[in-house]
Amino acid sequence: MTPQQTIESDTTATPTFAEWIQANSRIVGVGAAVVVLAAVGYWFYLRSAEIKRQNADRGLNQAKQSISAGNAALAESDLQKVATRYKGTPAGAQAAMLLAQLNFDQGKTPQGLKVLEPYQSGSAAGANLGAIWALTADGQLGSGKPDDAAKSYEKAANATALPGEKSIYLSKSARALMLAGKNEDARKLWERLASDPNAMAVRNEAEVRLGELQARPAGKT
Repeated sequence: MTPQQTIESDTTATPTFAEWIQANSRIVGVGAAVVVLAAVGYWFYLRSAEIKRQNADRGLNQAKQSISAGNAALAESDLQKVATRYKGTPAGAQAAMLLAQLNFDQGKTPQGLKVLEPYQSGSAAGANLGAIWALTADGQLGSGKPDDAAKSYEKAANATALPGEKSIYLSKSARALMLAGKNEDARKLWERLASDPNAMAVRNEAEVRLGELQARPAGKT
């Protein structure tokens, strides 16, 4: 047998792509179906998320109209619906903040803080997480809990990537620490802000506060 004949009669030769497809048509068909189903499922997921955002925006705009019309009761009802139904959307977070602020303005601080609790995570608040924690701190400060407020302002600072916004939140945390009598902790924060090139907006205040703290003993006043 010649070498050429050996090659032609070799039954272990690698099959062509077309031959492999033909031999494995069932597997290929199942795989294609899985890919198609995954693509369809992903499309429905994206479409559902988009519809959710649109409905949330529509509900938020309706609530804002109620606020503009001076109908506080209807505004609160509309905001509560948006905040409850559309957690995870920008409109949901904004509705929660507006509702919390309405409660704060009416002296119902505990209710306002409760509204914000479901949004104190990145998955729920998204880009609004820093603002959620800052508003939480405002409520805690108004409730006479400066220590808790300082921690929440720090969380707000950690939640934002904007240097200017971060420095403002940290300055609020430092002020809350001073109110809580935690002068040493406040001093460290003011020193950090005074030397931070990205904290120009609060540098003058930081230097003034450090001067004030130099005349006070460390620890509680």
